[in-house]
Amino acid sequence: MFACICFGVTEDEVKAEIALGARTEEEIGERCGAGTGCGTCLDRIGALLRAAGTGRDKMHVEAAA
Repeated sequence: MFACICFGVTEDEVKAEIALGARTEEEIGERCGAGTGCGTCLDRIGALLRAAGTGRDKMHVEAAA
């Protein structure tokens, strides 16, 4: 099953990146591109990270001053 349609990244590919040390949505994006397009897959990527015991509960974004 695809995790990221924009870049054709499967859930297995995301899981492999997690196994290799990716710990955030940002790191997944840097490694395989998933989550860097439209952003629709970020919830699924986060769920995969949490299922592996590595994800944050929520992404924290600071507003620019």
